[in-house]
Amino acid sequence: MKEHFLQSREWEKYEQLEGHRTFRLEGEGFRAMVIVKSTPMGKYLFCPYGPVAETKEGLKRAFDSLLELAKEQKMMFVRVEPTLVLTKKEMTDFGLVKSHDLDPAHTWVLDLTSSKDDILDGIEKQKVRQWRLCEKHGMKLETSRDPEKIGLLSELLKKIGDSRHFTPQDEGHLKNQLKAGFATLYIVKKDGKVIASQLVHDYDGVRYSMHGATDDDYKRLRAGAIMQVQAILDAKDEGLKVYDFWGMTPSEDKNHPWYGFTQYKKSFGGRQVDYAGTWDLPVRKFWYKLYGAVRGIKRGLRR
Repeated sequence: MKEHFLQSREWEKYEQLEGHRTFRLEGEGFRAMVIVKSTPMGKYLFCPYGPVAETKEGLKRAFDSLLELAKEQKMMFVRVEPTLVLTKKEMTDFGLVKSHDLDPAHTWVLDLTSSKDDILDGIEKQKVRQWRLCEKHGMKLETSRDPEKIGLLSELLKKIGDSRHFTPQDEGHLKNQLKAGFATLYIVKKDGKVIASQLVHDYDGVRYSMHGATDDDYKRLRAGAIMQVQAILDAKDEGLKVYDFWGMTPSEDKNHPWYGFTQYKKSFGGRQVDYAGTWDLPVRKFWYKLYGAVRGIKRGLRR
């Protein structure tokens, strides 16, 4: 059974570095790594991009095992994100309730098993041209696995967050991803100044493009695209089979908040992959309903 890296032992190590308790379950036709998460109203089990199962029967056994563990640990509910896609009715027949998606229900991936020339032919020509002229334009690409260099990325993320009014991921979380041993930091410099950076995760033949940022003051140089092309080609050279751009929307609505970066990801070539999305399996049903009601009120207040 092929699993997403959020189900890997490497990601489990990262969650433990973050101070979270984890469990592993395995049975006939399924595997699952779950993380204990806390809310003001109680705790729940979260199974990111899992359980891993290839059949409906395996998934049913996984849900039964997760429910048993949740009852033993006195959890309020179990939150799952199966990579096996079933119909809405099949999911609700398991007793699951649709939740808001924590991890993307759709992603964009690029096949790396074709030749390097074919991969470059599938990328928007302007991006390839800029990548080829990178050094001529005074840019230098570097990679690092040193957790102490994560500030190069977090500073760019903070700058973008300040200008676009959002809160970027905490620097400590990003540092722990490097400490866990599965991440690589890409860095683009112009005249010694860091103008773009990106964190990628490699697992089981897949490179995942995760957190990235480009200095808006150097937007015309398109350093982010250059960095992405290099990360793709490096993954190919390292024998990886797939490049996952991590999240997209299938919507063609130009006003969708994800439309712009989805079109950007598509410009590198590739195809869409769909997951089941995020679902909840209530355990303590009264408290779960109360939890849902409180979250609904909070969402309403934020509007």
